[in-house]
Amino acid sequence: MKRPGLKWELMLLCVVLVTIPTTLMGALGYYSYQSFAESALESQLKQRSEEMHALANTFIEQKDRVLKREEALVLKRIESIALTSQQVLLTLPVSMKPKIEGEDPDPHRILQKLSDIRLNRGGHIFLLDDNNSPVFNSALLENHSRPRFYNHFLGLIEEAMPLLLSGEIISIRYPWNLTEKGNYHYRQTALAYLENWQMVLGVTINETDYKSTAFERKLQNQLRNRLAIERIGDRGYIWVLNSKGEYIVSRDHLRDGENMSNVIDQNGQSLVQYMVNQAISQPIGDSKMIYYQWRNIGEEKPHPKAAAVTYVSEWDWVIGASADLDEFYAGLNDIQKQIFYICIVFILLSSAIAYFLAQRITHPIEYIEALATKAADGDLSVKVDRRQISETAEIHSMANAFSTMITNLNRLVLQKERNTVELARQNVALHESEEKLKAALQALEDEKQKLHTQAITDPLTGLLNRRGFSIAGNKEWQYHLRTRNPLTIAMIDIDYFKRINDEHSHSVGDDVLVELARHLTEHMRQSDLVARIGGEEFALILNQPLPEAEIGLERLRELIEHSPVTSADEQIHYTISIGAVEACRRFISLEAALDAADNNLYAAKRRGRNRVVSELKSA
Repeated sequence: MKRPGLKWELMLLCVVLVTIPTTLMGALGYYSYQSFAESALESQLKQRSEEMHALANTFIEQKDRVLKREEALVLKRIESIALTSQQVLLTLPVSMKPKIEGEDPDPHRILQKLSDIRLNRGGHIFLLDDNNSPVFNSALLENHSRPRFYNHFLGLIEEAMPLLLSGEIISIRYPWNLTEKGNYHYRQTALAYLENWQMVLGVTINETDYKSTAFERKLQNQLRNRLAIERIGDRGYIWVLNSKGEYIVSRDHLRDGENMSNVIDQNGQSLVQYMVNQAISQPIGDSKMIYYQWRNIGEEKPHPKAAAVTYVSEWDWVIGASADLDEFYAGLNDIQKQIFYICIVFILLSSAIAYFLAQRITHPIEYIEALATKAADGDLSVKVDRRQISETAEIHSMANAFSTMITNLNRLVLQKERNTVELARQNVALHESEEKLKAALQALEDEKQKLHTQAITDPLTGLLNRRGFSIAGNKEWQYHLRTRNPLTIAMIDIDYFKRINDEHSHSVGDDVLVELARHLTEHMRQSDLVARIGGEEFALILNQPLPEAEIGLERLRELIEHSPVTSADEQIHYTISIGAVEACRRFISLEAALDAADNNLYAAKRRGRNRVVSELKSA
């Protein structure tokens, strides 16, 4: 398509130069007013949203005050029971010191009564000896908790021992279990020390036994009813969602409980989930503006909305203060039309003036355009005839600039030829650098593989370490889940290994570890997985059912028992204890199966060591 002449372009330029400032001023005034109105709306919505957040926090603080009073009463109660129990038991002589549960056929009647006491549903009294072993109620302490929680519990007792030894009653709070949603269940325990028996007395109660949710639900319902009647303008209102996209509070309670996750925006994404994510990402108490399309019950089509959203994490509430944008923008349409009519008038007036100015400028510019066309076709020998150029400063400067441009183009052509030669030389050097870089990268990859092997291997025994076992073991576990092939997991521990180190030296202990690793490597099949996971502990994964694996583990135990380690002309006899389980659906992961095997290992220790304890034997 052929371009219009220069004269018409100049005329159009003049028209634009006249109308643009006026139009911009009008548009600036309109958009300034619109921006002010939008800022005022956003400020109002954010203020309402943050007021609702503060109101929710007020209700939450009221709930917390009540629960803290209940907790203070419970702590006072268990501390009183701990003090009373301590005073009673301190009157008993040392000779009546109780034994570990199951080893004392006739415990004192006071201990029997204490072991039978229950506080609410799950609270109880327990005793720990100087090895932190339960004297009674051991099932309530160990079997109902995960090992890492129980170890944390014992660690808190160790930290409190200096105060307990001074005669104080100490209260501790600690996680005890996980809910299905992944939240922690906590316990409160009052501790006292029995100096006559050198034991720790504990009175424990579950927080779920005394923290009622009925009061919290009552407060939530009061706040929900209050938010449902709030209005912003004629069609704006307050709404509340949870992180799952379910309505907590809807307009007039019409959609309470309805899941809105299926509402999508123009991009096909979940609009509600976007709102939830934006609210959760804000700092506590702050709000975020969101613009969106929404259709309420009774409306034929979605309407544009603006909302300030904030998140109340305590209740998992996303609170939104929303306004209807159709209602908001209704007053801005008349101003927009008036500005449009003013622009039309000024365009018509500027057109007549622009035509006259274009006539005077056209001729010299067309001459320079013809010279530029020749230069574009490759004729760089063109020169400007000054007689064809007017004396106006702008046109004269343009002619000088054109002459300078032709001179520079000739210089650039020469420079380009020189650069082409230099570029070819640099390409050769670059190729040589690439070859050196490839060789360096290959050396780096070889070193990386070497470091990876060292990271998953135990340097003493040459077996996999805990990290290597975790990587390889989880692959075996995933293969088992896909194929349901039989799989046996075993834990091995050297009996009285500390005694070997103390009586013979740590170097002899290392010899025992190396010798045991050699027997494991030679005794196990090539498909089995063997690792030293820490100290004198070893872990095995055997690709066979438990009955067959148990036979091999028993042979291994007998082999170790009759295979002493020779060190400095002295034979060191040692034995091992083994705990084993077979992978099945009740184990949700390899770690869970290892925990079960570890429990069987401890059972083997308790039964006298130098034995294999598996699920079959336990049954």
